[in-house]
Amino acid sequence: MARKTILLFISILTAVLLLAACGEEADSAVAENNVNNEGPAQENAVNEEETEENAANEAAVEEYIVTVANEKDETLSVIYYPEGRQELIELDGQAHNVEVNKETGLIWVTINPPHGHDHDDEEDGGHGHNNNETNNDNHNNDEENNHGHGSEHDEGTGEKVVAYDIYTLEKAEEYAAGSHPAHVSITKDGNTVVFSNSGDNTVTIIDRVTEEAAVIETGEYPHGLRISPDQDYAYVANMHSGDVSIIDLEEKTEVNRIPAGEGAVQTGFSHDGKYTFAGLHLANQLAVIETASQELIKTIDIGVGPVQMYASYDNEYVIVANQGSADSPSDTISIISLDELEVVKELQVGKGAHGIVISDDSRYAFVTNMFEDTISVVDLVTLEETERIDTGTYPNGISVY
Repeated sequence: MARKTILLFISILTAVLLLAACGEEADSAVAENNVNNEGPAQENAVNEEETEENAANEAAVEEYIVTVANEKDETLSVIYYPEGRQELIELDGQAHNVEVNKETGLIWVTINPPHGHDHDDEEDGGHGHNNNETNNDNHNNDEENNHGHGSEHDEGTGEKVVAYDIYTLEKAEEYAAGSHPAHVSITKDGNTVVFSNSGDNTVTIIDRVTEEAAVIETGEYPHGLRISPDQDYAYVANMHSGDVSIIDLEEKTEVNRIPAGEGAVQTGFSHDGKYTFAGLHLANQLAVIETASQELIKTIDIGVGPVQMYASYDNEYVIVANQGSADSPSDTISIISLDELEVVKELQVGKGAHGIVISDDSRYAFVTNMFEDTISVVDLVTLEETERIDTGTYPNGISVY
């Protein structure tokens, strides 16, 4: 009886074990089947994710609208980068400098009459790289030193500052200027427009809200200017007197004049407001001014005939375009560390590197090559030129939207 009981127990146990084994196999088969069924779905999901990621990456490619003042053929190039498309705005005079205001979407440009430039102006890009500029004491009466313009302004001769809509490329506003308007700059809110009248030794401030204009005296032959990061002042480079005028935009008066060096041609700022810069066209240097103390603290030796400079928005570099002259063109930009205030690289670009601007994301620098009718695109990650784009004749000022 005990033996039968034991055998019965073994039979039952064997049956249970067999059923359990069958269950595991069934579960395994189901699981395998599920995996096989889910494989294509999972693959499709991965493909969809990759497609979405690629689409997002493509959408993330920034488009930059670069505007270039083509002085000799009286046009503005509007270049869509990296798309490559280019539009032209026909002007009724020679464009000297340009600045885009992002708040209003307006392209501001200084315009001189077609006959306004003599041989000296054409040869040296309006900056007369010769010793006569600084050795001749009678700057205002010397037509050569004023780049083909006398110090007296004849009304109705065509000097003006004009705004174009960046979307429609149509003229939006126009203001009369003094003798030889050179550079124009606008406050971030788009309400205040400031431009230099080189032949008059003045700058004009236009209040677009009240439509009032104020004219302020500066040093001799005011040329390049930019508005300080705090939006309170315009810093103006005076070429013949070799200094920088500081203009209070609220009070509309010159509050200081800082000695900078020979041929101070353009100003600029680090975007944290710590430094003010002036390109010294005749000294082949960049002047560094401490903005808080308004004192010159250093000059940096750079390439030949520097003109414009621009700092990256990440406060990594300030980059200077070295133009030289038509007879002896320079073809470099000087890349300077803002931490060390030392040149970290001299990069070759096109002949007559003149104007420069850096995109808001600090990715690209765009440089006008005045003596070969191109602009260079410089990658600020690799610090190399990546592309050269044809423009109109004698590209001068440049801005980016």
